[in-house]
Amino acid sequence: MKINMLVLLLASFLLSGCGDSSASGDQFGLGKPYQEYFKEAWAVSSQGQPPLKECARVVGMAAGMFTAKKDKNNEAQQAYEACYVDAFVNYANAYFALDNNAVIAGDEPKGCAMYERSLRMHKSSFDSYAERFNLDLQDLDARIRQGLGETAALCTSD
Repeated sequence: MKINMLVLLLASFLLSGCGDSSASGDQFGLGKPYQEYFKEAWAVSSQGQPPLKECARVVGMAAGMFTAKKDKNNEAQQAYEACYVDAFVNYANAYFALDNNAVIAGDEPKGCAMYERSLRMHKSSFDSYAERFNLDLQDLDARIRQGLGETAALCTSD
């Protein structure tokens, strides 16, 4: 049991170098209603795991607030963007820092297949909300590409 705790503690220290797992929604200019859920999305993505469930909570809340006309100062739009772009980029860069994911095999890193699958799931889950928040999906996708580290950028998926 003590060994498991030690391994978990060591892993958390190592992963903290992959991304700032302590980021809060406030650091992204998010309104109070979104901060807790975004913090969860950031923590999961910092571990190299796709934050699908956590971002679904953020985006669902944002869509609900927007539809109910309870959105203040475009907070819903900002929350959507933070999950769609920032949390996903954080995931991608943390993911390629894990294990052998960055090792080049053939013409691309070993982790590309899983990364591309995660990107497809992310896009299929959240693309449809961009128009609702008056955002250009191509611009959001370009921001994802710009935020990727060198290794993730080697993957062929768009």
